[in-house]
Amino acid sequence: MHLFQWCQWLEATTIGAAVRNSDWLFPFIESIHMLGIVFLVGATGLFDLRLLGRGPLRQHPISQIARQLMPWVWGSFAVMFITGSLMFTSEATRCYQSWCFRGKMILLILAGLNAFIFQFGAYRYVANWDDAALKPPSGARFAAYASLALWVLIVFAGRGIAYY
Repeated sequence: MHLFQWCQWLEATTIGAAVRNSDWLFPFIESIHMLGIVFLVGATGLFDLRLLGRGPLRQHPISQIARQLMPWVWGSFAVMFITGSLMFTSEATRCYQSWCFRGKMILLILAGLNAFIFQFGAYRYVANWDDAALKPPSGARFAAYASLALWVLIVFAGRGIAYY
């Protein structure tokens, strides 16, 4: 089955039709999705700013901040995955044709790859640079800059889906 045909099938499912045909369900799901992005980008942004030696948490150890923020990151990512999937189900063929949707998916993959490389690269040695007085290594700072840029672009691409 071709991807476009799969999108057509997905839209025709009970869930896709219910979300698409309801006056209130899509806006409700979209609102929850937007709250998820606020929490995810907020928590990720705070962590990235700390890696760059900026923001309100710059005096705290990075490992402590990670322990406090990562549950928010993963929880909000789960909420966004579920709500995003529901919205996609209701308009899969439109998303298939949207260059903003495709761009957002590529950017999400890049953000995930960036986080993976950071987690299994520079962060493995966080004990060596966890002290608030020490500057994180260049790899950690690069990951922070990349993360901030990617999440801003993901938000713009996500908003563009409604218009393009």
